[in-house]
Amino acid sequence: MNARPGVLLIDAGGTIASVPDDRGVLVGRVGSAGLAAALPPLPHALTERQAYAGLSEDMGFGDALRVIDLAAAVEGDPALAGTVVAHGTDTMEDVAFLTDLFHGGAKPVVFTGAQRAPGAPGADGMANLRDALAVATEPAARGIGSVIVFGGRILPAAYALKLDSSAPEAFGPPGAEIGRVDDQGMRLRSLPLRRPAFARVEPDATVEIVALALGSTGRQVDLLVEAGTRGIVVQGFGRGNVPAAVLPALERARAAGVLLGIGTHCIAGGTAPSYASGAALADLGAIPAGPLSVRKLRLLLAVALGDGRIATEAERLARAWLAA
Repeated sequence: MNARPGVLLIDAGGTIASVPDDRGVLVGRVGSAGLAAALPPLPHALTERQAYAGLSEDMGFGDALRVIDLAAAVEGDPALAGTVVAHGTDTMEDVAFLTDLFHGGAKPVVFTGAQRAPGAPGADGMANLRDALAVATEPAARGIGSVIVFGGRILPAAYALKLDSSAPEAFGPPGAEIGRVDDQGMRLRSLPLRRPAFARVEPDATVEIVALALGSTGRQVDLLVEAGTRGIVVQGFGRGNVPAAVLPALERARAAGVLLGIGTHCIAGGTAPSYASGAALADLGAIPAGPLSVRKLRLLLAVALGDGRIATEAERLARAWLAA
């Protein structure tokens, strides 16, 4: 008899499920990775389902929604304690956060993966998977929402970032960590802030990011508006500042009904209208990312605009979520 309720293990591709091609280059696996069979005996049952086969840089909203829908079904199943998603690291923070936007339940949704492929020296996938299962089955983790467990760290989906492209401790920042997990189990210091969940919608895939650099103009913004983009998130400098040359294009975008957001390239400190350009953006109605990364603000706006919502309603929803 199993000592604990079971876990849904979702195979969503990535390095943990990858294989080398004829040149030794990692590619996505065709078919299931059979992750459950590779684990040692566990005190709980595993139900394995495949949501995606491939590397995570190729995922789209449809792929992410398959993961989200499988995890959502666990909430009503008394035989399952939670969900573990084995996922590629390149877009793990995106899909984990998108899951969190829709997940209002108490059962954990735990994302993990690998930096080193199966069979490679120091392969980390099975250790991360074991840690994720420990969190998903721990009663104290009820209410934790969607989290990333990687390299022993437990990080809320809203604030987790991939900070290293190759090292096993890929995700941070350390200040966002809410607990640790190792061979002795989970040590949770706090539960993350849970904001109200959105109703399940099809996110608006036309929301785009414009990354600014020295000498940037508004050309990218104008081209996106001409292409029918419904939302633009600007990755600005510092506290969310932009060159004066970009402001007229953002004004034109706003006049065309485009939902605007403003974030920063910095990994800490957030945004605020402390300087002239930031204040001008606030006056224009740009939604500040606050502590969210630019990629996550994009997802918030895509969900707010989902199912064809108009920009004014989407802005209200996004601001309400940020303020909750």
